[in-house]
Amino acid sequence: GGRCRARQTRGERAARRRGLSPYHSYHLLIAKPISYPNHSPTPHVRNQSASQFLNMFIISTSAVTKFVFIVFLCEYVIAQAQQQLQNKLACIEHEECGACLSAASHCRWCADPYYKSAVPRCNDDESLVSAGCSQASIQRPEPPVWSVVENKTLQDLQPGSHEVDNVVQIQPQRVHLSLKPRETKKISFSYRPAKNYPLDLYYLMDLTWSMKDDKETLVSLRDDLPVMLQNLTDNFKLGFGSFAEKPLMPFISMDPRRKANPCAVEEEACEATYSYRHHLSLTNQVTDFIQNVNRSSVTANLDNAEAQLDALVQVVTCGDRIGWSQHSRKIVVMLSDGSMHTAGDGLLGGATRKNDENCHLDENGYYSEADIYDYPSVAQVYRLLDKHKVNVIFAVTEGVKDHYDSLHKLLEDFTYVAKLESDSSNVLKLVKTGYEDVVSVVDFDDNSSKGPVKIKYFTDCGKGGQMMETTRCIGVEFGMTLNYEAHVTLDACPEFKRSKQVITISESQLGQDSLSLEVDIQCGCSCQEESQSNVSITCGANKHLVCGVCLCNKGWSGPDCDCSIEDEAASAALEAQCRQPNATRAICSGVGDCLCGRCECDRGYNGRFCQCKTCEISLENGMECGGVGRGTCVCGECVCAQGWSGPACECTQRNDTCIAPGHGDVCSGRGECECGVCKCSMADEDGGRYTGAYCETCPTCENPLCATAQLCVACHLNSSCTDLCTIGNINYTVIERLNDPVLDSADENSCILRREEDDLECDYKFTYTAGTRAMVAMEIAIRNKQCGQATSARIMTSAFVIMACVIAAGIVVILVVKSAQIVSDRRAYAKFEQEAQQSMKQSHGLNPLYISPISEFRLPDSYPRDENL
Repeated sequence: GGRCRARQTRGERAARRRGLSPYHSYHLLIAKPISYPNHSPTPHVRNQSASQFLNMFIISTSAVTKFVFIVFLCEYVIAQAQQQLQNKLACIEHEECGACLSAASHCRWCADPYYKSAVPRCNDDESLVSAGCSQASIQRPEPPVWSVVENKTLQDLQPGSHEVDNVVQIQPQRVHLSLKPRETKKISFSYRPAKNYPLDLYYLMDLTWSMKDDKETLVSLRDDLPVMLQNLTDNFKLGFGSFAEKPLMPFISMDPRRKANPCAVEEEACEATYSYRHHLSLTNQVTDFIQNVNRSSVTANLDNAEAQLDALVQVVTCGDRIGWSQHSRKIVVMLSDGSMHTAGDGLLGGATRKNDENCHLDENGYYSEADIYDYPSVAQVYRLLDKHKVNVIFAVTEGVKDHYDSLHKLLEDFTYVAKLESDSSNVLKLVKTGYEDVVSVVDFDDNSSKGPVKIKYFTDCGKGGQMMETTRCIGVEFGMTLNYEAHVTLDACPEFKRSKQVITISESQLGQDSLSLEVDIQCGCSCQEESQSNVSITCGANKHLVCGVCLCNKGWSGPDCDCSIEDEAASAALEAQCRQPNATRAICSGVGDCLCGRCECDRGYNGRFCQCKTCEISLENGMECGGVGRGTCVCGECVCAQGWSGPACECTQRNDTCIAPGHGDVCSGRGECECGVCKCSMADEDGGRYTGAYCETCPTCENPLCATAQLCVACHLNSSCTDLCTIGNINYTVIERLNDPVLDSADENSCILRREEDDLECDYKFTYTAGTRAMVAMEIAIRNKQCGQATSARIMTSAFVIMACVIAAGIVVILVVKSAQIVSDRRAYAKFEQEAQQSMKQSHGLNPLYISPISEFRLPDSYPRDENL
């Protein structure tokens, strides 16, 4: 840097001796060509001036080019020196091997116990070798591990087969991988619900007096029951149990006569009140099931609430007595018309002990400890249903349905509530509907909370296309394959040593098929496990030799390991160990506590003296400095790897994500690519902007990507493209999401394809997004379909309708006018006749001068008349 600076100074001095700077001389020669004033140059003079100008231009250009090259070279050297310094700073402050290798990928540790150099043990390879550490003593990060240990293909249970062990619903089954701090790895797996999967169905019935008719209804369905179950699966088993109430006052009458026969008030005999009774273990014999239901006897209690939860706990926990299969879908159908008792209600009757969540059935199948243990709480029921993977269908009457709906909100993952008719006539329909609802939900969980590894899930829920962050899918059907991605992350090392964590990912409704992740947590060094008994170095009291250095035993700290961590009284010498050398800052930089010569930093600070702030966290993945491969934290600042930038190294410098499939221009030539995302420019002077992921469209221009996508949509609708649509070596996928709600997203762009189908004109509205899967450039989703008559047909129809309307309107007008004329004529004629009559009356009877010209003669009545005349 100094030499470069000296050369620049000499160049500047040489220019100043001429009264100009180098850049000034360069521009002067270009801006002012040689000319001779007061006369026109001769050809010879003109050629000589041109030659002089060209020579001077070449000399000046060469000097400036050298100067610019030297400037760039110096800047490059300085940048490289800064990068090396930052790389060293990321390593040298660490004093243990595990912390050293976890700091950055280039950090190495010298484990030679006889290493005496002043160069820190935690450094880069070149520095340690030059300082005298042998290659054999240098500890390096372990190579990454990734292997699929078990990968059976998805397999259904064949009809008529009972070999459940051959069923495979999740693929792969075992994966071995490794994780370093701030590292995330993606694991893809598939899940498909198996057809004909075994079903264990246990009927748990309320047999209090009000449910007497319902028991008889269930018996009458003996012929329909097996048909309904065979429509669900070929492999089913049935079991039966009943419940009533705790045999304690105030839940039942303690009168000896009514205690022996609770139905005495109804003048009928029935069984004494019990909490729960198991009648029939799971069997595939429907006849046995019907017989046990028919033989069961009703009982009675005083209040409307029953011991449903008592019975449910026994059904779930008494797996051996009930007969639950290891590989089956377990469903309990609970039929009741009453509400339920919960934890605390049993105290009224003297059942004061907390429910122990264990099986207590006697040899006759009765819950023998009902008078000792209280009713279970809802939280206890949830834990048991989750542990044993049992689903419950609450078939209850309308009067208590609201009560069970409230319970369902707390047990949503494992329950289904349906309205039961008063006589239970629709029980089979409810079982079918409840079963379909249960199997249509797929939800994954894991046991990663037991260790430092965290997992996020992304899935397409069997619909293809873009994956969403969720573990739960609804509307799943048999034969549908759900694609999942598990993002497995190790944020930081819990302790700096090698360890393993086995994570089981399983479907929460079944929990039988699972994906096992064997994770090697690479936070330590191989030298930690090596015996160094042959080393002559002794560490002294409260110390032990690890990876070439003496470390304090657990519970001890300080430079000589003579300070107990439990001793909070730190001496001045120990406090000096918590203050930076040659610095006047406070102990632990004022943001930590000094404990036995070591700084315990406050949250947000780190470093030996708490002198560094915590580095920026990437909003994209939640990792410090973007995680492994993007950047390294060096005392509060992220040093980004090549190809990344930004405060948290979250900004990629690649621009391939800004180039539309099939096009070569970045952001379609209408914007700039910033952090892998297009920032579109203005489209017109009115403030309109280009839009789209690639700035490919605007309010007044056509979208070129729509035209490309239309070809694939048409190919998909013609069934010519099954999985992929390939245009010019670019792959597209097309899926149909006609029933899904359309969500407004900046990453999705809408297009319309118009085509004729069955003499109708159909408009297909579809969206496209950038591909998220390997080898797929664009994902297209058909969102809506609207069909109507073709345009020409619509025009002709409209014309005919208009003509018909005009003709009809003309006829109506003519009829109205004609009718008006007829009415007017009739009124005029009537008026004329009236006036004529009045005129005649006046002429005949009212004129005194009028003499009639007609003479009248009347024969007397007595005059004989000849009839022949």
